Amino acid sequence: MKRLTLAIVVILVLSSSAFGKDIKGRVLDENGNPLEFVNAVLLQDSVFVTGVITNSNGEFNLSSDLTTGLKLRLSFVGFDIKIIDIAPDSEFGNIKMINSNTQLKEVVVKSNASKVHLKGNALVTNVENSVLANTGTAKDVLRQIPMVVENNGNLEVFGKGLPVVYINGRKITDSQELSTLLSGNIRNVEVITSPGTSYSADAKAVIRIRTKRPQGEGLSSAFRSTHGFQHYLQNANIMNLKYRVCDFEVFSNFMYNTGKNREKKSTDITTLAQSRWSQQLSTVNAKRYNGFLGKAGFLWTINNNHSIGTYYQNEYAKSKNKSHLVSNVLENDIFYDKWETRANNIIKNTPRHAANVYYNGQIKKLNIDFNADYIWNKGIQITVNDETSQIHENQNVTTHSENKSRMLAEKLVLTYPIGKGVLRFGEEYISSRTNNHFNTEYTNLANAVSRIKEENTACFMEIMQQLGKFSIGAGLRYEHVAYDYFENTNSDYNLSKTYNNVFPSFNASTRLGNVQMSLSYSGRVERPTYSNLNANVSYLNRMTYESGNPRLQPTNLHNLEYMAVWKSYFAQVSYSYFDSPIVNTTKPYSNDGEISILTYENFKKKHFLQAFIGGQFKFGAWQPRINAGMFTQWFDIVVNGKDKSMNKPIGILQWQNAIHLPMDIWLNIDYQWTTSGNDRNIYISSFSYVNAKLYKDFCEKKFSLTLEARDIFNGSRKNVTLHNNAVTMFQKNFSDMRCVTFTLQYNFNVTRERYRGTGAGNMEKKRF
Repeated sequence: MKRLTLAIVVILVLSSSAFGKDIKGRVLDENGNPLEFVNAVLLQDSVFVTGVITNSNGEFNLSSDLTTGLKLRLSFVGFDIKIIDIAPDSEFGNIKMINSNTQLKEVVVKSNASKVHLKGNALVTNVENSVLANTGTAKDVLRQIPMVVENNGNLEVFGKGLPVVYINGRKITDSQELSTLLSGNIRNVEVITSPGTSYSADAKAVIRIRTKRPQGEGLSSAFRSTHGFQHYLQNANIMNLKYRVCDFEVFSNFMYNTGKNREKKSTDITTLAQSRWSQQLSTVNAKRYNGFLGKAGFLWTINNNHSIGTYYQNEYAKSKNKSHLVSNVLENDIFYDKWETRANNIIKNTPRHAANVYYNGQIKKLNIDFNADYIWNKGIQITVNDETSQIHENQNVTTHSENKSRMLAEKLVLTYPIGKGVLRFGEEYISSRTNNHFNTEYTNLANAVSRIKEENTACFMEIMQQLGKFSIGAGLRYEHVAYDYFENTNSDYNLSKTYNNVFPSFNASTRLGNVQMSLSYSGRVERPTYSNLNANVSYLNRMTYESGNPRLQPTNLHNLEYMAVWKSYFAQVSYSYFDSPIVNTTKPYSNDGEISILTYENFKKKHFLQAFIGGQFKFGAWQPRINAGMFTQWFDIVVNGKDKSMNKPIGILQWQNAIHLPMDIWLNIDYQWTTSGNDRNIYISSFSYVNAKLYKDFCEKKFSLTLEARDIFNGSRKNVTLHNNAVTMFQKNFSDMRCVTFTLQYNFNVTRERYRGTGAGNMEKKRF
């Protein structure tokens, strides 16, 4: 593998030297800060020859066989265009661009339509000076970003699921951070649907948020309070404090949320065993929750080349769930019994410790990025089921489970310029433990003690080069994973595994006229979460249990993707192959097959194809965006002893509207419709939502008010059917999805977050 890696590097470097004359430079603003995304175009007698955009360090590198009549044209939004004659040595050094706003007086800057472009395999949306800058928070911005969809309140990348989110290179571990970052402070957002090898092999999608450059010193703060009603009252309160002097900053974040929500659904379960059992379940859940999060840390920018920082975070969460479940049971269509269950469920995370330390430095041309992370968590769940029977005996089932987990991780990334690009290489190490204790006096369930131990060691290398009009990137990631499963303190050697995998990636991008294109390939892995692996059995009713599966294997997948951008329009299509996908399923639990258990299982394979297109328009004060996508799978299962294809495609349509009203008020009206179709072994009914929001800021954006109504017509309730061989489950949702919220936010001397920790073991954190 070393010889292959060396050969790739040599070939790319030698190839880059075959294009002749190199033209290099670095673009800075008036304060000496590097400017990214500056268009650097080489002209001969005003005719386009070639062009690139500057990287995050403001650097560009052009090549040409031409030697006479050459000029360099630099352009960037908000800056004066700069045209420079090409010097004989072609080395420009630092080039300063002048901010055009400093030369204009009494100019009113109006929000424009947000522009999208490609940066390698990333779809970049500019937020600064666009309509998106007035949406409210980072979470509101992401709702409007191409490829991002909302599903049950979660923000997902279409066809990829939950993404890993970074803010200024730092991986966020709590989605609440998206609600504290103001949209007006965001510069751009990148969506990567085919991540490179520097990301963990189980990261299927990445979102990178970059903010504006910092301004001001001293004390800064942000206070945000949201009050809403969704059948019950809910509220969330966030306070961020920072104090910065020179190059030293201390910061703290506090969050408190509390409220109550309600869920109502019906479930029909059909089980084919010695008899045909039919369960008709009606469930009403009311959950009261509260949580607190505190975070404190500091960072020190020693000089332009070195910075360090650390933070500590402590989180407490508790919820009480009261359920009323009525079950009518039929045996061969004849009434068997009726059970009424009142359940009390208490879940506590007490506490959850998290810490990060980082170093970011530059030694000559070598950039160093080091992170270390620690997480320790304890969770307790106590469930009491008081069940009465119309025909048979009554019973009470009490279960107690305790989970302790911890993770240690470190990651080192080194970047060095080579040829007309960079070489990035590094390593990552993750050590995780999770311990589960389950106790009950119910005779049909057994007490259990289990422990999972996992060590993940990885090394990776990526090289990126500019070859004429093409930007090429290639990488390899090697991961060694040692997984051990212990039950009742004894190791189960049948479940302990060792994995050695190599994950390649490749990307090529270019521009043809006004069209940007990117083609990429990546090999990934999807590892089961620790709750998926948890062998503890939860009691639902006398015929239905729930549990994880410690025998689950990781899913290997291969992804091939093409993306194109033309003006304000984009298109994306990708194909993925899943080897041993992890699927929700039901299996017989008792010897007679009459008791079923909801669990997880590896299926053989799955093919997956998706496409997504969209564009933005502007008609005066109205700025609409229309996106459409679809995905389909080739996935077969066995139902009632016969093969069944789960191949009905799912489509999505988004119609997003931003309207600039008088008094600088912004009105957003968004519509999303998802068609019915299959996802793995589940059939999902069609569902939709309409959201409306009014946003107004005051006092130069120091104070803002937001009034929002989400799912106005209560259409986002989706019904699902889970198909399996012996068990079919149909669930219908009657919950009230409509929600109205009112948000007040005050910002004092707001500054950009400087913390540069990118985190280690980022995907492992999601498994916890």
